[in-house]
Amino acid sequence: MLELQHIRERVLSNLTGINLRKLLKSLYVDKYKRYNKVQRLFILDGVSINASVVLTSGIFLSGYVVLLGGSDFLTALLNNSMAWASIAAIFCSLVFERMRKRKKVIVTLHFLARMLVCSIIFLPLILKNNNITLPILACMVIAGNILWSFFSIGSVVWMMDAVPQETRKDFIYDRMFWLRISFTITTIVMGFILDAFNKTYTGFFIVFVTSLVFSVTDTVILMNIEEGESQVNIDRKINFKNIFEPWGNKEYRKFLIFVFLFYVIIFSSVSYNPLYLIKYMNFDYKFISTITVISYIFMIVSTSYWKKAEWKRGIKYVLRMGALFIILEVLVYAFLTRRTYFLLYIAPVLSGIGNSGFNIAILNYRYDLMPENNKTIYEAWFTTIYGLGSMLAPIIGDYMITNIPLIKNILFEYSNFQLTYLITFLLNALVIFLFFGIKEKGGIIR
Repeated sequence: MLELQHIRERVLSNLTGINLRKLLKSLYVDKYKRYNKVQRLFILDGVSINASVVLTSGIFLSGYVVLLGGSDFLTALLNNSMAWASIAAIFCSLVFERMRKRKKVIVTLHFLARMLVCSIIFLPLILKNNNITLPILACMVIAGNILWSFFSIGSVVWMMDAVPQETRKDFIYDRMFWLRISFTITTIVMGFILDAFNKTYTGFFIVFVTSLVFSVTDTVILMNIEEGESQVNIDRKINFKNIFEPWGNKEYRKFLIFVFLFYVIIFSSVSYNPLYLIKYMNFDYKFISTITVISYIFMIVSTSYWKKAEWKRGIKYVLRMGALFIILEVLVYAFLTRRTYFLLYIAPVLSGIGNSGFNIAILNYRYDLMPENNKTIYEAWFTTIYGLGSMLAPIIGDYMITNIPLIKNILFEYSNFQLTYLITFLLNALVIFLFFGIKEKGGIIR
């Protein structure tokens, strides 16, 4: 483990040697000043809420569930719950479409959602039996994430309406840059705090209470953002035809099918990443958080590249190449054992570069396909399809992990996990090829 610590310190030293101060000023600080008050507040909103959410998801939520004795399936299911809980939001879009003023509802949903998720840290102080605590914890997390999905649809449309269409893509890239810095710093600091408290309840208490503070701060920020009137048609009847309108849009329909296939496949393995690293690889939290931070750093430094690539080569190029980098990270996990832990320094580089472009492009692309009115229904279908894939994925992953034979040799330490990663990589490579082809003009999405 001394060798592991030496490599970790050397990698972080090299990465932090990047002149981030110069990069921040030249690319983003000066640009931040050009935005109006509302747009700046949405940037601050992104900074605070992402710092909060990262502390109640991923390795932090999974580690807490493992600490309380939760099963592997429950850990993976809750780790992915923010994604699949969004299925419930499909019908709330029709309510938003008939509201000219949405701010009070959006802020209330935000506050309730974060209070539910953050408050799970107080359960062991009230209930001493983990067999009772875990079901209540699961219900609170799922309920909170369902409310969050309602909030998310309204808040994204609220934000996008606040930015002129001609500057929208620049704003999204700039906002994404700052929020990535936020959750990068938060992750590394809290990873070290958890290990400093020897992965005990006290460490998790600090993490979740910090998340609670960030959530309250973000609520205050949202309350201070001015809201314009949304385009609505109050005479429009609520019916199933309205709900399924996005499926009549040929390009948006193809996009939704791609989203479903891509996420149901990839989440069938990566939903188990935190569990695999914490419980089976038995890595320290500071090591895992360092790996996560490397991914975030590469997200940050490659944001500018993807922005230029989108303008020069098009948004579909960014989607295709970003997706390829993401699944290459999964391929690395297929060969990860405790003997090959050094591969974890390659995986976050691929993940950071891929997610940096893919996550922004998938937002910009769907808003390019949406009509100017009725956006909440289109956004709701995206979150629903994304959520459906995310819900089915842990079930499929659990089936594969349970039924793939466990082989112990120099290549496979936990073959059931490793072969699941390999299958995920191969299937998603096929999906990317089918939808995007190898060149810009190939594939289903043209």
